[in-house]
Amino acid sequence: MEKQQIIDELKMLLDGDPWHAASLKETLNGISGERAALRLPGTHSIWELAGHIAGWNNVWAERLRGNPVSEPADGNFPEEKVVAEVAWQGLQTRLADSFANLISGIELHSESEFAERFEDNDYTLSFFLHGAVRHNVHHAAQIALLKSATAKHETAAA
Repeated sequence: MEKQQIIDELKMLLDGDPWHAASLKETLNGISGERAALRLPGTHSIWELAGHIAGWNNVWAERLRGNPVSEPADGNFPEEKVVAEVAWQGLQTRLADSFANLISGIELHSESEFAERFEDNDYTLSFFLHGAVRHNVHHAAQIALLKSATAKHETAAA
């Protein structure tokens, strides 16, 4: 039951109707690559946050498969060197794929494993996965705030 609840939460966060806000796909809808790459003072860009979410989802998926991956291949908050719409669309695809990858990693584990220690840590698989959900919600909220802030910034610059 807990396993399915976590899977459902991840699916809703990406492309469903989560109770707390719009889904990630809905939030990202209408954001151009240029706007996604815009960094306001003291913040990460939407682009960096989307890459961060995707990267960590893939790290956790690998760990669920027993592979000792400690950090995303592209770095913690990857920056895009060349801002192009095709690259931004590609990142959004990788973001969606990372959720599917994480969910498929979760599906490898039985419900009974959720109460067991995960890897060699002092926490359970359940604790680990709830942390992954919270991480995604946290950064999705940051993206939503930046979407609003960059809209105001673009209006002021026009």
